[in-house]
Amino acid sequence: MRDFSAAAGRLRTLSLGAKLLYSAFTVASLIGLLVSWRLYGAMVQDAGAAGYYAGAPAVAPPPAPTQAPAAADGPALDLGPELDLPATQEAPRVLVEQISERKLLEVTHFHLFSVPVYVLILAHLWLLARLPSWLHTAGVVAAVAASGLHIAAPWLVRGAPGAAALMPVSGVAMLLSLGAMAVVSTVDMWLPRRSRRGEAAPPAETD
Repeated sequence: MRDFSAAAGRLRTLSLGAKLLYSAFTVASLIGLLVSWRLYGAMVQDAGAAGYYAGAPAVAPPPAPTQAPAAADGPALDLGPELDLPATQEAPRVLVEQISERKLLEVTHFHLFSVPVYVLILAHLWLLARLPSWLHTAGVVAAVAASGLHIAAPWLVRGAPGAAALMPVSGVAMLLSLGAMAVVSTVDMWLPRRSRRGEAAPPAETD
């Protein structure tokens, strides 16, 4: 494998076609991260990660009290307290259908093949950006750790519903780390090339 850390700053020397191609990929990556976040919210809904992955019961919010509309020229009609939820009555439970083990295996199988490739491409662009080496390393560690935890989180929540916070926490960490890689790499590649004093700027790559 090529040592990309030794070529930091090469993003600015790419040809125009390569910059357009990589910029399109990073923009699509950001859109994909946002869509994934919205998809997660649509899947778990009000049940939360504990309900969706572990089948834990969820509590529905109490219904709003029903009131008759007041007449324009007359007094309001009091329908009585029987329509209100008694203080001693528990809020109704929401029926939650737990994701099956087979479906969770299918989702994990898909993510194990797609997410590492996604991280690999963004991380290589990140390593080509003109950044300090420690920041290169920190970014790669954060992206790999966040994505790995997010893939494993459904299984951890399935075994321990109390760990439901791992889903949103790992998702936010993945969104921030990979989003930063995409944004910084795109900005860096479109910055003007810099050369050391007394040295000519390297020619743009044509392949």
